[in-house]
Amino acid sequence: MEKLDKGKIMYLRNLKGLKFPDVAVIKFFFKMGLHTRQNQKVLELACSNGNNLALFANYDYECVGVDFDSMSIKNANYNFKEVIKAKSFSFFCENIFDFVSHNKNLNNDILLMPNVVNYFKREDFLKLLKLCKENRLYKKDAVFFLRTRSIKDYRYGLGKKIAHNSFLITEDETTGEKGCINTLYQEYELVEYLKEYLGLYDFKVLNYESTNVMGEDERLVTNSDIVIYGKIQ
Repeated sequence: MEKLDKGKIMYLRNLKGLKFPDVAVIKFFFKMGLHTRQNQKVLELACSNGNNLALFANYDYECVGVDFDSMSIKNANYNFKEVIKAKSFSFFCENIFDFVSHNKNLNNDILLMPNVVNYFKREDFLKLLKLCKENRLYKKDAVFFLRTRSIKDYRYGLGKKIAHNSFLITEDETTGEKGCINTLYQEYELVEYLKEYLGLYDFKVLNYESTNVMGEDERLVTNSDIVIYGKIQ
């Protein structure tokens, strides 16, 4: 039996911040056969502490992450260097709109946007897609992943309506998102946007629904998300 190299074992308890990748990212990773690829580069916008990118790092991807939260980026650098011991990674503490505006020709093989675009106004989401394509942040026929909120989510209608299916949470503290924008979508809208702005093709559309206990009053909250992954031109 082959001996385990204790120097290469990753202990979850040593990770700072989130411990696991998004379950939808895990399924996408293996369904798309990304575990069989070599010499690949992945970019995640709004990467938090790198919990999703950690999966890619374990398969020797070059990982690039961007997030505006300085503590998340600090934790990401620690996790990848000290715990995961990743081969190649770069994390940037920056607004993602600024990042995609002044970076060009990054030519990533994979582009990830999980759980972030719901916090933008619709026009800003479309602006982000446009900038990614214009500045060639990904290669032709790159793999793309998006997860965002459905109109069936608990947050629909919370707070002040500021646009079509878009709300500013002004009072509700249940989900810890007071002051945040929540723009919610239907599947067909997202597909049309991604086709128009990124040339999405050969794609899958999935629905993720779950319940969670949240808030001081331990309210049962329904989460409803849309996941789309495929290839982009």
